[in-house]
Amino acid sequence: MDRRFLHLSAVALLAFGLASCSGDDAFVGSWTAAAPVSLQADIPAASSATSLMSLDFTRGDSGNGVYLSSLINADSLSGAVEPYEVSISATAGVRGTWTRSGDDDLLLAFDMSSLKVEVDPAGVMFSQNMLTGAGQPAVDSLTARTAAIWQRQIERAVRGSLIRYSRLEDVEVDRDRTTLQFEIKNAAGHDIDMVMHRVINGD
Repeated sequence: MDRRFLHLSAVALLAFGLASCSGDDAFVGSWTAAAPVSLQADIPAASSATSLMSLDFTRGDSGNGVYLSSLINADSLSGAVEPYEVSISATAGVRGTWTRSGDDDLLLAFDMSSLKVEVDPAGVMFSQNMLTGAGQPAVDSLTARTAAIWQRQIERAVRGSLIRYSRLEDVEVDRDRTTLQFEIKNAAGHDIDMVMHRVINGD
């Protein structure tokens, strides 16, 4: 093979790497995951649980900031927490800082005192057949109690899962700066690829 071709290929790869990973501003901005990740291993009472994550990286005179937020949806097994099946929607958010580790990794340090998890009572959905005969006041009381139970469970799950986002490995941003990719560890310690898209004008 022509050595000139090999040299040009190496230069092209190096140029891509520089565009992807060097320069702190490459990943600064807001990103939303292309697909949700499973949280089921972190919420034993859930028959399914997913998290759609967003990251907001900032840089300024006061330091490098990051805000991680998540939209969480979970379904319970009948009788796992309460004697009925229930679907829950929640939001979570936590602030922190970021620093570089080598050329391709980012270290995120989260301020756990800023962690906020909210379960919207309006998003609590019960299986219809399990509520047959229940009056509205009883349902309202059940909704508030269930929201409180799940808020505690989801907060524990989020606290436990944040350690997996403390190190983002092989961080790359495409040339158009519209796609962010990196690797994290899942609950089993295996590498999983994360793909995120830049949020433009609040979209």
